[in-house]
Amino acid sequence: MAAVELSIVVVNHDGAECLPPTLSALARNTEAADVECVVVDSASRDGSWRGVERHWERARALRFEQNVGFCAGCNRGAEEARGRLVAFVNFDGEVDPGWDEPLRALLDDPSVSLATGLLLDGSGERLEAAGLAIAPNLATYGRDEGEPRSAAPAQPVDVAAASGALLMARRDEFLALGGFYEPLWMYGEEADLALRVPGRIVLHPASAIRHRRGAAAGPPRSRIRLYCGSRNRLVNAARHLPPRALGRAVALSAAFDVLTLAQVRSREAAQAVAAGWRDGLRAMPRERGARTPRERRRAAARLAGVREALAQQRRLGRI
Repeated sequence: MAAVELSIVVVNHDGAECLPPTLSALARNTEAADVECVVVDSASRDGSWRGVERHWERARALRFEQNVGFCAGCNRGAEEARGRLVAFVNFDGEVDPGWDEPLRALLDDPSVSLATGLLLDGSGERLEAAGLAIAPNLATYGRDEGEPRSAAPAQPVDVAAASGALLMARRDEFLALGGFYEPLWMYGEEADLALRVPGRIVLHPASAIRHRRGAAAGPPRSRIRLYCGSRNRLVNAARHLPPRALGRAVALSAAFDVLTLAQVRSREAAQAVAAGWRDGLRAMPRERGARTPRERRRAAARLAGVREALAQQRRLGRI
């Protein structure tokens, strides 16, 4: 099949309610004429992958009988796609008009590896993330979360990481990097990718997606989120940080989880966090061997460089 300019990958799991409006918004609001959409269905039980072309004739389904997780789902979609560019869009989000044009323009600059837009709440009035920041324990969090949309940067800015809810890259470069790191399964993949890409990660405020909070990710403190959060912070720290920073990251992750459990106060939450630590600690020796000391020094320098760039932008009043 002939190549296209833009491939959009949507990873779906039981999205009968939210997938149709997501595809309809993409059909209405995507500017690129030469475009396709790959809906990667990860073991849905509700038939939501059937007939996706009814909502957008450019869409087709790639079905898996097992839940492969977000990371592998994105990677299989990118492999199936034919586009020069690939965009990842959450199945529970509705893109704003013209969302893709600013991101495609950013990627005309060879120094930019990843382009992202604003993640908004369902009303479109408040920010969930104006790009992602990376904490010292390698957790990610939304910049300016809870602020009105008017608080977003007025022009494109470099950010530490890009949300997988709305992310665009050159497809061949994404695949050459190995895509998202599949052992993470979900949560933490954005920090890992950010520390492996060679170029800049840039937020364009003219691109946005309105996110139906909780549909894709589940409740903020669900068992799967607590487990993956605890495990994947340890995995990422082992993969990317030099020894001193690694020790600090582990200590900070422990403090974070203790605070979380003090707030949640449930046996199920404690079991999820304990399982995350058990599996994360077991994985750490393997992950230390997966990256070279030089790669870890580069990751630490990248984090320091992004933080300095953001501080400079604040001093200049740009964000």
